Amino acid sequence: MIVLTRVDNRLIHGQIVQGWLPSLEVSEVLVVSPRAEKIQFIQKMLRLSLPSGYKLTILGAKEAVLYLQNSQEKIFIIIEAISVLQDMLNEGFSPKVITLGNTPFSEGKKQYSQGVFLSEDEVKELKIWETEKHISIEIRSLPTSFVTKL
Repeated sequence: MIVLTRVDNRLIHGQIVQGWLPSLEVSEVLVVSPRAEKIQFIQKMLRLSLPSGYKLTILGAKEAVLYLQNSQEKIFIIIEAISVLQDMLNEGFSPKVITLGNTPFSEGKKQYSQGVFLSEDEVKELKIWETEKHISIEIRSLPTSFVTKL
């Protein structure tokens, strides 16, 4: 069962460990990152960043969607980028809510919160997901933060 789906390019970090994990009753963290899936050093750093007692799985988009179809765990999904989330949606992933936690600044992106920067194309895509796929998109850094909509 998916408890939370979050887009955050930092993957596992302080806000996740100190803010989100204590408020979620999950047994597993699923990191969806094609980069981390291939680089063993990143995998080791993610494991070290996660407190003991949580299962950690690191997969690419397609593999993650297949994995979720058969999992019995209570899962917190952390997705590296909106483009990776798009790949998951293309594979049949259909979350009810997506929380944007941190998407980095780059040229041409507009700031929507302290850590969320989105291009016009990303905003259009997110709004399509809301209207056509009925996915609620929220911007939220911590569970105690106010929810911001696009």
